Amino acid sequence: MRIPALCVAAFVLAASQVSSLHGQTAAMSHGGVLSGMIQSPICSSDNFASGEASGDLHGSFFLAFDCREGAISGGTWLILVTTDGADGTEIRGTLRGQVVDGSFERDSDGARIVVRGVALAVTEGTGEYAGVGGGTGSLEATADPEGDPQFVGMIGLTF
Repeated sequence: MRIPALCVAAFVLAASQVSSLHGQTAAMSHGGVLSGMIQSPICSSDNFASGEASGDLHGSFFLAFDCREGAISGGTWLILVTTDGADGTEIRGTLRGQVVDGSFERDSDGARIVVRGVALAVTEGTGEYAGVGGGTGSLEATADPEGDPQFVGMIGLTF
């Protein structure tokens, strides 16, 4: 039995639309600037840096790195996304995830630590981000214990 080309084309078109039928949306990129204070040494499972997040994900951030053999080998991050409203600050939700890996080195003066190529995994969200079940991201930053702010970084997340 021969199937007409029109039927095959209709089947392929219908199959390509299955993901939209299940409510999946295309991943979107979100960027921001992190600035804050250093709370502990860079290679600490405690909170390394925390402070303000600005840009697409305005609010507060918390970041911790684990290190192995002079490189970033893991850790955690969290962004508490807020909106400034007439009644004060309103919590929109949180995004959290794991630090996958990355590198760090002292700058030429030895005073600052430059954090490069940090890969992030988005693992979950709450509030407006409750449907977020995964994603990726990156972080580049400079940590300067004598600076103000002590920590400045650029974060990009796709979820």
